[in-house]
Amino acid sequence: MSSDSLESVAKARKRLEETLRIIIDSDPDLLGAMLVDTNEGLLLLFVPKEEALEENIGPTGVEEEALGGTILDSFSQIEKLISEERLNLGTLEKVLIVGNKGIALLQPLTKSNSVLLLYGRKGTAIGFVYTLLDQIIHEIDELANAAFGI
Repeated sequence: MSSDSLESVAKARKRLEETLRIIIDSDPDLLGAMLVDTNEGLLLLFVPKEEALEENIGPTGVEEEALGGTILDSFSQIEKLISEERLNLGTLEKVLIVGNKGIALLQPLTKSNSVLLLYGRKGTAIGFVYTLLDQIIHEIDELANAAFGI
């Protein structure tokens, strides 16, 4: 890989991390973002807020790697559930998980073969986050593809 290619990968990764940080900083209850490879379930990027590791919600800073495999398995099961043979809902676009302490939003990124996970406290403004994501999800997918080239 040439130095120009390495530099463009580094720039894309930095811009991707900055973009995810802007998203999680846009809502005081969002605590972090993760990007997971859908081929192997590998964690590609983890962007928590500073206070996120002190919360009792989301990854604690140790199990992020294992979480990638769980996300991959979960997506596989959800895709089976919404398939034509079962619920016939079409292509998976988003998954929202609501627990008694918090939320998780998962969005597949097709070009980069990855899944974006946003997580936060129960008070997260989900509609606002959906609107924001709808505006920039293609940019996130392009940056992830350039940064990780999966």
